[in-house]
Amino acid sequence: MAERKPAKSEVESLTFEQAVERLEAIVAQIESGRIGLEQSIAEYERGAALVKRCRAILERSEQRVLELTAEGAKESGPPGKAAQRSEISAAQDDEEAPF
Repeated sequence: MAERKPAKSEVESLTFEQAVERLEAIVAQIESGRIGLEQSIAEYERGAALVKRCRAILERSEQRVLELTAEGAKESGPPGKAAQRSEISAAQDDEEAPF
């Protein structure tokens, strides 16, 4: 029984979680040994497309986190200033401690 290769748009429309879920199902199916070699290869191809989708989503997410981090750094000033403020605050707390 030949397994159809998923359409590109079908894979591209999946969320990260959906793609991972399908990948886990493919791995379980192949590892179970209940499918033949040809179907295993077809499933492997589907899995490769899903991995590509997951990597693309992760790369976009990583880029967005970097952008947000850079935006946050601009808003809070130079990196050293935040550390200095917390050190000063900690020193003031120590001075006010009753023991």
